Amino acid sequence: MADVLALTGGDPLVRGVRGGSRGPAWRSASGRAVALTGYDAVHDGQGRVRSLLALGPPDETPALVLAVRDRLPDGIRVIVPRGTPLAMAEPTGWHFRAAFGAPPPQPWEAAAGWEEDEEAITELLTLVSPATSAWPGDAKVRRWAGIREDGRLLACLADTTAVAGVGHISAIAVHTDARGRALGPSITAWAMRRMLAAGADVVTLGVYADNAVALRMYDRLGFTVDRAMTSGIVKENA
Repeated sequence: MADVLALTGGDPLVRGVRGGSRGPAWRSASGRAVALTGYDAVHDGQGRVRSLLALGPPDETPALVLAVRDRLPDGIRVIVPRGTPLAMAEPTGWHFRAAFGAPPPQPWEAAAGWEEDEEAITELLTLVSPATSAWPGDAKVRRWAGIREDGRLLACLADTTAVAGVGHISAIAVHTDARGRALGPSITAWAMRRMLAAGADVVTLGVYADNAVALRMYDRLGFTVDRAMTSGIVKENA
């Protein structure tokens, strides 16, 4: 992993790949492109690879992915910078965001706290974010945060930090009855402060490319790294 980090300049996206589940990695002959595998969050006893993250210039990254494809299980998702000329099925556009400093104060931070009511979290996510990347009970979730008003859960997020020094946030959700009250930025800012105070030097998250509102929110919270990515399954005839 030290070699991969050296080749990528300590890229926070690479650093955040789930620590205990990192698999084999490869580089192109020039060393300008790298590909890193990740395992399932819960090992099934067979070390099943779940993804391949490939970074590098467009003229080298596709060739590296295709060169190692036969060494990986069929149907795994490949993650590359958007615009990489690689034929993919089921492509999904998203942004990797990273913040290296504390956010500006937000109005509802004082109401935020760690949340243990998984039933309430599940109910909120089912209502407003059924396609969320994290659910109560997922092995990758360390803990949940929430904002309550009069005992009612109005917002939540998941702390899915996997590696020391790199905080990661997932599954931000705000109840439909409470939109427009800055609960989303407030719970995100609260979690960012806790992660930075606990020793992280960067906080990261992923957001779908078509979520313009969230992208603007992360700009305001100080997420200065914004990298457009694509995830998908490499086509057989690529």
